[in-house]
Amino acid sequence: MAAGSERRGAGPAARVRAWARGLADFARTAEGRRLGLIILAAALLRLALLQTTAHLTDVFTDEFTFKRHVALIHERGLIETFRDTNTSYVFYHYTLWLLSMPYGWLGGSFDTSSASLRALIKIPPLLLDAALIATVYAVARSLWPKDRAAWAPALIAALVAFHPVVVYDSAVWAQIDAVVAISALGAIAFAARGNPAAACAMLAFGLLNKPQPVIFVPVVAVLIYRTSGARGLARGAAMGLVLMVLPVLPWLVAGDASRLVHVYRKLFASGGGNVTALTQNAWNLWWFIPFDKVPQAKDVMATLGGIDLTYQRFSLALSALAALAAVAYTWRLPTVRGALVAASYVAVAFYVLPTSTHERYMYPMVALLAPALLVERRYRYVYAVLSLTLFANMFLVAPPIASWSRRWDDALLTHYVAGVNVLVFAAYSWMLLSDLITMRGVHQDTV
Repeated sequence: MAAGSERRGAGPAARVRAWARGLADFARTAEGRRLGLIILAAALLRLALLQTTAHLTDVFTDEFTFKRHVALIHERGLIETFRDTNTSYVFYHYTLWLLSMPYGWLGGSFDTSSASLRALIKIPPLLLDAALIATVYAVARSLWPKDRAAWAPALIAALVAFHPVVVYDSAVWAQIDAVVAISALGAIAFAARGNPAAACAMLAFGLLNKPQPVIFVPVVAVLIYRTSGARGLARGAAMGLVLMVLPVLPWLVAGDASRLVHVYRKLFASGGGNVTALTQNAWNLWWFIPFDKVPQAKDVMATLGGIDLTYQRFSLALSALAALAAVAYTWRLPTVRGALVAASYVAVAFYVLPTSTHERYMYPMVALLAPALLVERRYRYVYAVLSLTLFANMFLVAPPIASWSRRWDDALLTHYVAGVNVLVFAAYSWMLLSDLITMRGVHQDTV
């Protein structure tokens, strides 16, 4: 007890040193070497795919967008980012800026067709994948009994390391969706351990890079309240707010506050030009509606009591119900185990229910639900089926060969896959609600 009190009372520098020593000690163990080999093998696989890219159209790739951002930052400076691009990756531009400097000093080409520039912008996704693998392992290890086989958490880490969705997203697509999963996993783990400041810091880290982690805020907030009380929640929120503001101060001082607000508003805007098609290539609930009849989410489904019920309003109502179910589940089971199941459910709901969602929005489920499979094996079928459908969605929407682009747009296969996604989501909802009512088969974990 005294040692634990001493660690809690230690300053930040001492805690960092203790963490570094613990990490070094772990690296020398059999478990550490096993995890290191998994990360090394995962890195080699991604390096082999370095010159492959995902084509959203025969001419456009997200990789091209990142290349353009790097080139503009190098040419005009970091502060001009939100004036020259329509980006929604705020803090990530610090990373692109740091990459551009040594690359420019070494005489690297900023031509968007450059192979070296392609390799450059894929460095952060590959590093984030390594961090994701380690995070998944740590969470899985915390859930697994210490007297059981030590290889089980490593197996979960390997599942995520070589998961087709994770590999394709980073090594081929050059996306940083891993940051969303890392943010949610870290926030849940810290919140369950009674460390609200670290939990909110993880959420802030995710939100600064991409807006999507906001969907996990209710689950993490409830978990913090249940483990640390109202004061803990207030302390965590204050820490998160500070960490959200500090990195964007240069743009606030430069007068770009309105542009920053727009970055986060456009993901959840309820009208205007920000919300158009019912889905943005996501094979979800809205994929069955013929786009030639209902081209926009703001179109009216029905009129109830003189109020126009648009597709978007209906989808928001369904999404709110799903979020409420996840929050209630976390309230009843305020542990890492319960929060992982709830947050994974939110990730699936965020893909299936809202309008104008993208094909990759279910990505966090791949990492969040994986550790829970160690103690919640009944979800393995949900995980396996949704992993397959998500990869099919990502691969066929943005194939690695330009001539394949748009080949499967609105093909009959896509409707079948959308149907499977909706059915599995319904099954997941039933499992969650059944547990919420009875809590049978669900036990407290020790974390």
